Amino acid sequence: MAQQRQAQHRFASPPRPGTSRRRFLGYLVAAPTLVVAAELTRQSVFAEPASAAAIPSAPQTPEVYDLLDALRDAARPTANLIRIEVERDGSVSFALPRSDNGQGIITSTQMIIAEEMDLDVADVRVTLADARPELVFNQLTGGSSTTFTTYTPIRVAAALAKGRLLAAAAQLLQQDVRTLTSRGGLISGAGGSALPFSELTEKAASDAHERVEVVLKPREDFRVIGKPQTKTDARAMVTGRKKFATDLAVPDALPTVICRAPDLNGTPERVRNRDEVRDMPGVTDVEVVSTGVAVRARTFGQAIDAVNALRVDWNAGTVAGEDDDSVLATLEAAELPLAVPAGVGETVEGAFTFYFASNSSLETNSAIADVRRDRAEIWGAMKNPIAAQAEIAKLLGLAQNRVTVHVTEGGGSFGRKLFFDAALEAAEVSQAMGKPVKLMWTRADDSRQGRVHPMCTARVRAQVSGSSVLSYEQRHTSVATQVNPGLGEAVTAAAVKAPLGNLALSEAVFELTQVTRTTSGPRPGCSTRSTRVSTPAACATSTRRTWRPRAS
Repeated sequence: MAQQRQAQHRFASPPRPGTSRRRFLGYLVAAPTLVVAAELTRQSVFAEPASAAAIPSAPQTPEVYDLLDALRDAARPTANLIRIEVERDGSVSFALPRSDNGQGIITSTQMIIAEEMDLDVADVRVTLADARPELVFNQLTGGSSTTFTTYTPIRVAAALAKGRLLAAAAQLLQQDVRTLTSRGGLISGAGGSALPFSELTEKAASDAHERVEVVLKPREDFRVIGKPQTKTDARAMVTGRKKFATDLAVPDALPTVICRAPDLNGTPERVRNRDEVRDMPGVTDVEVVSTGVAVRARTFGQAIDAVNALRVDWNAGTVAGEDDDSVLATLEAAELPLAVPAGVGETVEGAFTFYFASNSSLETNSAIADVRRDRAEIWGAMKNPIAAQAEIAKLLGLAQNRVTVHVTEGGGSFGRKLFFDAALEAAEVSQAMGKPVKLMWTRADDSRQGRVHPMCTARVRAQVSGSSVLSYEQRHTSVATQVNPGLGEAVTAAAVKAPLGNLALSEAVFELTQVTRTTSGPRPGCSTRSTRVSTPAACATSTRRTWRPRAS
């Protein structure tokens, strides 16, 4: 009995002499087959924190605590809800609560689980989880944070799963768990005895929730992580077999396109030829919605032809009559003065304009919606599915738990799929038509609007005396951008819509991501760190910018 308890609660081998092995808490989840979860403790994901002595001068905010730290800490309270399952056929599966838009996080997650469970990468099935409101902040995909925030929880759950399987095998084989080895879904013991995962998953299951301590595999034993690995969906991508939202065969969901106003946020006042367009080949429905006139047809080509044939009287949008010159003039009028006057030492300054740029990806905004009287089902590549679920439910007048949001793999994002415009539109159109729709934005729709690269101006002034930088100041003025998903769940998504909420979030993101340094390298007697005298106004920031000189 004592040996059995030891096998169940101390699943990893003892630490090697001279090594330090941190222990982690995991959870056995009550289920008929093996289901495990992790508890994320407060520790560095890849290594121990660097000592404060490594920072030569007073650090800026991101050098101490940056956006990745904030996202990781926000995910901690629900890390134990991330679960790995071993099915009755011995397969290992995991529903990743993130959105893969080509960055490869499905493959990297397969690698993490395969490493800890001694499996081949191909033996691990990773899918994308539906919207799970109980995860709160733990289903946001952004800031290149997925592996940073999920690495340890997934490893803990995988180590716990392997430990339970080893304990079950030790009991069935009547052997010491420390003599057993796991490889490729097979646990082997003395005398050639072996048991596959499929024969152990029910024995390893728990009939009650239980906290269990585990020890992770030491890095020196890694055989998967850190080794070259082709993306597991690479062949499907290059052969055209990979499925995106508009490739899904949802029953009765037909291609749908929206005729939009000539200026942003314009709304339809009157459709002059609705009946004529409805009679065009393949067209099934023509409906006015809040963002335009939706056309549903047998093919996308027929829907686009119908949209082009529509004659619509439009109400003016929010930027009617505006162009680059007028927007730039408004920005310049809103610029705040530089705080440090010129003339103290040598003054180096410049003014720059960053023009609007599209962040469109290869896959345009797309979504499928099937809205019924008492429920709705949505498919799309959403990086904020919890916030999307809440907004869609509000739009449709349904309880949030009556809306199912399926996260599909996406064809690129570049920040675009942080916003779920297509899913909202698809839901509204499906409700208006009373039929399932497969909505696709055209390339023109997708490229003419976005939130991530607004027009902005930047003015820089530095005061230099000899080899010393006396002051450095940068003022940044930007077109206001809407950050409607907040941090990925309903509470902060609503908070950013409050007065100054969007400003507060934008400033927080900037402060957690931007470090100001001189770029020419240190000169004798000069610190490599410059002083930021003022902080920019609220804006959407990008780590890679092309600045165009503005005429003085």
